[in-house]
Amino acid sequence: MKKIKGSFVSGLFLSVCLLFSASAFAHTLWINAVDYNPPIRPQHRAVTNVYFGWGHHYPASDFLSSEKLKEFSLIYPDGGKERISPQKGGFLATQISFKQEGLYKLTASLKPGFYTMYVERGKIHHKIGPKTGLKGVILKSLYYEQYTKCLINVGKIEDNSFSIPVGHKLEIIPLKNPYLLKTGDFLPLKVLFNGKPVRFCKVYATYMGFSTGDDFAYAASTNSEGIAKIRIIHWGPQLIKTQLMLPAPQSLKDKCNQLSYTATLTFEIP
Repeated sequence: MKKIKGSFVSGLFLSVCLLFSASAFAHTLWINAVDYNPPIRPQHRAVTNVYFGWGHHYPASDFLSSEKLKEFSLIYPDGGKERISPQKGGFLATQISFKQEGLYKLTASLKPGFYTMYVERGKIHHKIGPKTGLKGVILKSLYYEQYTKCLINVGKIEDNSFSIPVGHKLEIIPLKNPYLLKTGDFLPLKVLFNGKPVRFCKVYATYMGFSTGDDFAYAASTNSEGIAKIRIIHWGPQLIKTQLMLPAPQSLKDKCNQLSYTATLTFEIP
């Protein structure tokens, strides 16, 4: 009886360890701004500094290598797009200037890849690559893509550019201008995957100062039209996240078990 009980406890302990190990690796990407609402003056540009969040601690966690980025761009209020080269440094802090009023979108994505977590000889191993050739029990085997978008308000916004998609495979679209909201308001969001609404998926939101860990202050689910409502419960910088997990298609069955898509959105409530 003691042996059975011991085996159960050991199995439970291993399961908990595996859960936390999997969570610990699943880094999230987002963009922070020192000033989300930089002032613009006649004959002078508005300026802010932006830097990358990468990991589990909002607003900043691990360093991100620029080699991991697939793209980093600035989208103008009129839809024009400029490629940005991040400056060197641990958080890739980069100064951005704005010539005119309007809502600007900073966008970035990671280079896609594979991640595998497995047990071999009683130890957990992590592999940045497919499960191909591995023996033993596969605990987590993913193909992943990550996308992020940051909204910068410069001056007065008089259009709906904030709700125009940028074309990411998975994207969070605000349906109201967040810079016109206040604490207690609801922000309706639409989640798109390949340009189509994602039904009944979780959307998580938090604000700077709520937690320095992996905790979110608010959660909601999209409805049949892909729309969720997030309550603004605090002023200041905000982070919204969603994730879509899909079974791997037959063409990738020898490399992974699931497809993982993550999207984040950052902005500020004045």
